[in-house]
Amino acid sequence: MSSPVEVIFLGTGTSSGVPHIDCITAHAIPGSSERPPCRACLSTIDGSAEGKKNIRRNTSIVVRMPGKEGSVTVLIDCGKNFQAAALEWFPKYGLRRIDAVLITHAHADAVNGLDDLRAWTLNERIQPHIDLFVSEKTYQDISKMFPYLVSKEFASGGGDIPEFVWHVCIEDGIPFEINDTSIMVTPFLVHHGRLFTTPALVTSIEDSLAQATLDGSPREKVQETIQLYKCFAFRIQEEFVYISDCGAIPDEAWSALFPKSGRQLPVCILDCLHLRSHPSHFGLDQSVLAARKIGAKRTYFLGFTHEVAHDEYVSICEMIGGAEPLANPSENEVKGLGMIGEGEKIWVRPAHDGLRIQISGEQLVTDETYP
Repeated sequence: MSSPVEVIFLGTGTSSGVPHIDCITAHAIPGSSERPPCRACLSTIDGSAEGKKNIRRNTSIVVRMPGKEGSVTVLIDCGKNFQAAALEWFPKYGLRRIDAVLITHAHADAVNGLDDLRAWTLNERIQPHIDLFVSEKTYQDISKMFPYLVSKEFASGGGDIPEFVWHVCIEDGIPFEINDTSIMVTPFLVHHGRLFTTPALVTSIEDSLAQATLDGSPREKVQETIQLYKCFAFRIQEEFVYISDCGAIPDEAWSALFPKSGRQLPVCILDCLHLRSHPSHFGLDQSVLAARKIGAKRTYFLGFTHEVAHDEYVSICEMIGGAEPLANPSENEVKGLGMIGEGEKIWVRPAHDGLRIQISGEQLVTDETYP
């Protein structure tokens, strides 16, 4: 019997993370904010088990699954607080080597931790290099943001940089194999807000500097055009889909999202920023609609801000699955359920940092938080 597929959440929060600096400083310095600190943020400093689940780093997962010649460990995204997440969760779950990194897009909460991967490759402490799988656009964006990560001649100081092998192979709807592991990944594009740009798109740092005026006077205003910003989501084998940064799933993405065999997905991991909708992320009602359409055995939400506490999300999700209404619901619970309305009863839960899912046997899905 083969080993189970393990999915470990390194982070389940939005770009700013939780706790939010506004709430924490408002608590520490009374009168420093116009509004009181929120329940979720305050709970992170009270030492409770529930408060621990409200600590939400940038969205990221690590997957450990059987490959052709043994266990394979795949990291998806490497954001601003990746190192803190790795220090906490890698030792707990016996993680060490990283066989591949998949990048969904080039926002800071997905790539700003790439430099921390030098701890793996410096002097070959853990491994000689790390394989990164990216799209052409993401590769170009990283080249502009961190040129030394793709071309060593841009390194400075002591020159200690991570050793990467770049695989610029991610294309919409085209499956690829992670090295020679037999593990297949199917990428597909989802909408993640918009690009704030002009018709004459700036293509390099030099171009941008050349456009600036020497005397500091404002440049001539150019009419903006609205372009969709797109982010990759992934289906790993026929085990699960990972959709971390999504404001809409376009019609053309659905064919790649579902397994070709037609079988039910065991797990869906799906964006849910907060209760209300947002230009670049699902709100709760949109997340539930998508989860119902995807129809996985279990759906886990992630990507949360700080306004709704973990236990409130649990209560809302349980009622989406058919549980009895609460006797004394909180304002967030009332609001969340009011936004969802009637529909199919499905199994959904909020993920939390450090949650481990196991997919084994006949698509049996278990975790250590939700029996």
